[in-house]
Amino acid sequence: VTLRSDNPWCGGINNQLDVIDISNIYSPYLLKTYPMASPYGLGLDNNTLFICEGKNGLKTFNAADVKDIKQLQHLKGVNAFDVITLDKTLLMIGRDGLYQYDYSNKNKLELLSVIPVIK
Repeated sequence: VTLRSDNPWCGGINNQLDVIDISNIYSPYLLKTYPMASPYGLGLDNNTLFICEGKNGLKTFNAADVKDIKQLQHLKGVNAFDVITLDKTLLMIGRDGLYQYDYSNKNKLELLSVIPVIK
């Protein structure tokens, strides 16, 4: 779960990623909290976690051990809001368009295409 403090809708007082164990849906509990810059949407494919950070870009993590996630990459220069994972292809919506990345190499996203959105 991502919590963001910079708007009235998220209700957070901190910018963070909370990892919650829901193995028993009737008794979820917090495993760990990670500080973030300004988290928005996230996506998970197996052990690869993608977190959008708004104007702070897009981050990828190795989440094999949820109590010790490791950042793999930080793409700066994109204003990232949300992601969808599709079999090694990441769709990311940003302020200025829809981005498509190949994440076969988890340490280095490869930009495949951009569909610009003009306001």
